[in-house]
Amino acid sequence: MCNLYDIGPSRHAQRQDWERALSEATARLKKRFGIRKTDPGAVLLLREGRIDAAVMRWGFERPYNPAINNARAENLDGAWSELWRVRNRCLIPISTYYEWSGGKGAKQTFAFQSSQPDEWLWAAGLWEIGSSGPAYSMITRSASTQTAFLHERMPALLAPEVFEEFLNSSDPRDLFVPEPDELTIFRCENPLLQPSSHRGPEKIETLPGF
Repeated sequence: MCNLYDIGPSRHAQRQDWERALSEATARLKKRFGIRKTDPGAVLLLREGRIDAAVMRWGFERPYNPAINNARAENLDGAWSELWRVRNRCLIPISTYYEWSGGKGAKQTFAFQSSQPDEWLWAAGLWEIGSSGPAYSMITRSASTQTAFLHERMPALLAPEVFEEFLNSSDPRDLFVPEPDELTIFRCENPLLQPSSHRGPEKIETLPGF
């Protein structure tokens, strides 16, 4: 997890330079829905002291794994310490991410979105220049109380007001939102069944209590 997400349409009024840069980056993507590992995605990163946008491959290449699309927060002092320490951090805009529950033949798909209309979720990430060019991986953490019923992991989410601090600080992991209250969770049709026509989650029903 997370292995599939949407960026969707532009979510900002493009008042700031990074908003305009992100809009231009997403416009270059081959697809904004159903992004899977090895697909290109748009990210925000620090470039020459300012927040900028870039298009990169989702997933680090390693001899033991051709596409590491998730980097555990618990390993920021271990396997990912160099990227974390030199501030190779990025922010990943997400309109929806997906998780699955249940055994073979009975899997249910769940969509996770911001509870604020037309707002992205923002996941923390790391980036590097690999053998195939620039690539990013999404930082994940233990699930919050709200999401633990479905999966033990979730993206490490950030509030927009801490973007600059996250990209610049020496160790900003305390900025990860511990119990995000902005999530809307609902059952939806499996977007992998018809990937070419996927344009966002097709809701089945809202979960009780959400």
